[in-house]
Amino acid sequence: MEIIIMRNRICWRTLFLLIVSLLTLSNTGYSQGERFEKLKQLRDRFDADGDGRLSSEERANLQKFLQGLRQKPQSEDIPASLIPGKTGLYGDVPGRFTLKVIESHELPDERRGKVIPLRITFPAETGSYPLIVHCHGAGGSKENGQPLVQHWVSHGYVVIQPTFGDSISNLTPQERLQFESIGDFVSSAKVTLEWKNRPDDVKAVLDSLTLLEKTFPELEGRIDTTKIGVSGHSYGAHTTMLLSGMTMMLPSGQSLNLKDDRIRAAVMISPQGPGNSIQSKSYSTISPPTLMITGDNDGTPQVGKATLKGDWRKQAYEGLEPGDN
Repeated sequence: MEIIIMRNRICWRTLFLLIVSLLTLSNTGYSQGERFEKLKQLRDRFDADGDGRLSSEERANLQKFLQGLRQKPQSEDIPASLIPGKTGLYGDVPGRFTLKVIESHELPDERRGKVIPLRITFPAETGSYPLIVHCHGAGGSKENGQPLVQHWVSHGYVVIQPTFGDSISNLTPQERLQFESIGDFVSSAKVTLEWKNRPDDVKAVLDSLTLLEKTFPELEGRIDTTKIGVSGHSYGAHTTMLLSGMTMMLPSGQSLNLKDDRIRAAVMISPQGPGNSIQSKSYSTISPPTLMITGDNDGTPQVGKATLKGDWRKQAYEGLEPGDN
C-alpha cells in the first residue's frame, strides 16, 4: 500500500481523497491497472514537498483538480467507428516476430550538451529491419503508444522512441503545480518552445545509430539505415511534418525547412492544420510517401475560440503535393 501508508501510519484524509480520485478516474475509460498508476501519479504530482504525504494545501490543490476533471464534458469522448464494408482495412493481427526491448537508455548529444532518453523495441530474430522513430505528443514520453509500437515491431520493424524536452516527466512536483490542467501545460512555453528541439533530437538519434549498435551488441546489424521512417501523434505529428520537409514561415518573414533526407516515409496522426507559422502552402514541400490519420471530431481546444476539429486537420493532407502513384 505504498500510495496511502506514509511513515508507518495511515493518513486517513489523504486516503479518503485518493479513494475519491479513484472513483473519479473510473469514469475516464482507464483500465483498473491504469487507474491505480494514474492514482500514484496524482499523489506524486500534488505532493509538492516530496515528503510522501499530502498537506492540507496539497489536498486542496488535488480537490480543485478533481473538480475540474468531473466537470469535463463527456461529449468530447467520441468512440471510434469503422467504415461499413471496409473492415479489411483495419488489420490488428500481430506479426510473427518476437519483441525485445531496451527500456531506457540516455543517448549523449555532445554537440548540444544534453542527453536524449530512448526506448528501443526490436525483433529478437536475426535480420536487418526498417527503422521507425516514433515521436510522442506534447507532454508525453518514450513510454507512450506501446500497442502501436509493439504491433509494428511484431511485423518486422525496429522502433526508437525518444522522450523530448516537453515531457511532463521532466517537471518537478513544484513545477507541475503551476498548471491547473493539461491544457495549461500544453500551451505553456515549456512545450511550445520545444518545436525545433524535437526534430533536432530525432536527427541526433539518426546520427547515433552506429553508436547505439556498439553500445547494445544485440542491435548490431538489426537496423537497415536505407529504410528509415518517422511517425508521430499530435505534437509528434508536427515534428514528423518538419522532418519530412514542411516549411515554417517565421514571424521575421523568413522560411525554415528542417527536412532530413534520410527519412523515406512518414506517418502523421492528428497533424496540425494551418495557423501561426504553418501556412496552407507549407505542406507542399513534404516529400516522402506520407500517411496522415485524423477523425472528424479530433478536436483541439483553443482559449477563447471554437475548438478546431477534423476539417482543420484535414487541410494538412489537402496541402500535400500528389504522389507518384
